[in-house]
Amino acid sequence: MAVYATKQDLIDRDEGMLWNFATDRDTNTLNDTWINQALEQADDEINSLLTKFALPLPTVPSLLNKQAIIIAFYWLADRDNQATDLLEKRYEKAIATLKEIASGKRDLGLPAADKPEETSIGKVEIVQDNTRMFTRDSLKGVL
Repeated sequence: MAVYATKQDLIDRDEGMLWNFATDRDTNTLNDTWINQALEQADDEINSLLTKFALPLPTVPSLLNKQAIIIAFYWLADRDNQATDLLEKRYEKAIATLKEIASGKRDLGLPAADKPEETSIGKVEIVQDNTRMFTRDSLKGVL
């Protein structure tokens, strides 16, 4: 099941384009299998780039929803070689936006995965408790 965008999002964005790319010519209906595959491909691409975030995200920011819609339309069009230059440019911009989010140039306002909390002075303090390997008892007879 897709996380970042839904079939309804695709309909809301451009229903005519969706019918053009996802119509099953035998039944003259939208092919939900093709739509779900495109939405899942969009999810996979987004997840592969946003590795610094704890996935699945608690909420889907509108910026990610928009990128998922663009990517899903691209994969629907690519399914039967209908991808135009405009769709390819939109897809490339969406991937570039996701890379900017991943690199920290854009902020989604979501917590990053395994990010240590800052202290009151603003620096990260990492304290580990390790047991001593070499003690007087463990070195008895060696020295």
